[in-house]
Order: sequence, then C-alpha cells, then structure tokens
Amino acid sequence: MNVAQRVFYYTDPAAALWMCKTYRMKLLAGNFCLQPESVDAFLEMLGKGTRPERFVVSADCVALVEPKIGDVVEEVANGKTKVKRLAAKDFPLTGMKYEILQRTGKAFIMPEG
Repeated sequence: MNVAQRVFYYTDPAAALWMCKTYRMKLLAGNFCLQPESVDAFLEMLGKGTRPERFVVSADCVALVEPKIGDVVEEVANGKTKVKRLAAKDFPLTGMKYEILQRTGKAFIMPEG
C-alpha cells in the first residue's frame, strides 16, 4: 500500500498542534479542521475539555509525510536501523521503512497509520 492510500493520524493533541503550526499540516478531528487559521479555536476547544481521539491527516497533506531530500530519517533496511540525512543519491528510496525525525532543522513528528 503506498502512502497516498494510507490513513495517517495523531492521537496526541500537542503533536497535532506542532505539525499544524510548524508544517502547515491540515488535520481532521470529527467535524473540526485543525489548520493554522483555526489554532485559536482548537486551543479553546481543548480548554473546554474536548479531546478528539484522532487527528487525521487531510488527504491534501499526506505528501508531507513522504521523505524528502534533506530530511533526517530513521531508515530500516536489510534488518538494520540507522539514522541518516537523505541526499539526492538516496532516491528512489530502497529501504523497508523511513521515519522522518527532522525536516528543515525542526522536529518532525510522524503520524501513526
């Protein structure tokens, strides 16, 4: 299954908020859409005790979770795990799994899914 077909989500509201503010990721929580323009409403919602179970990455933002040149990733390949910064020579990717740890010098919190 490729990245575009998977459903990615966060269960931690702090992680969802970080990704929204830092990477302009749009996330869906029921009928609420968390995006940079709705951060204040989101914080107010949390302040009132509303805690959505999942914050689903919007279909138009799924490409954000695909590794890019310059990302620091944890790569699993040939049964070994290593941390590396991706360069143009690494593409197309050949490892089994890539988890982005950092992009443009900022923490990148990978969603579940």
